Amino acid sequence: MPPIVSDSYKEKKRKEILDSALVCFAQKGFLVATVDDIVQHSGISKGAIYNYFKSKDEIFLELMKASTEATYEKLTGELEKCTNSIDKIIHLFDMYLSPKDREDIGNIVVHDEFKLHASRHPELLEKLNQRRQEYFIQLFSQIIKEGQHSGEIKKDLKPEIYANVFWSMIDGVMIQTIYPDFPSNDVINEMKEMFLRKIKA
Repeated sequence: MPPIVSDSYKEKKRKEILDSALVCFAQKGFLVATVDDIVQHSGISKGAIYNYFKSKDEIFLELMKASTEATYEKLTGELEKCTNSIDKIIHLFDMYLSPKDREDIGNIVVHDEFKLHASRHPELLEKLNQRRQEYFIQLFSQIIKEGQHSGEIKKDLKPEIYANVFWSMIDGVMIQTIYPDFPSNDVINEMKEMFLRKIKA
């Protein structure tokens, strides 16, 4: 009869696996890193890892889920302090002005690698799309709608289109940060000014 394992023990092991996976993905990239790398880093056997996660894809999705939920909770709390919709949009742009360190850039690259990987796997792509809609498109669309209701933002704009415009711009800038001389802050500030001119009533 196998030993009874407590929920706290299981959660501890899951966290150890995820922490090791994050290190391996950051060091080697999602595509190159293997479950064997996670085994070596964590000291947990491959069989034990597969008791918790079915695949490397599932490990990454769990990491992304945890990161997204934490970021979303922090962000919504910050946005509640803004007094109007325009200030919320400015805050969202300004979030990306901070200088990016090597760890930030590594995480951006790993996320983009996974997106490319998911583009060849419909089930993964659907999960990413659901995450994008639930956490990003809906958030920005709601800000646009609030601004239209208050009279700050033009009534004829389509909220989802402009949510997609915003995140497409941000995604584009983030991947360019792999270049050491890319003027990300200047680009973001210019995009912000253009975007605000376009949407303000």
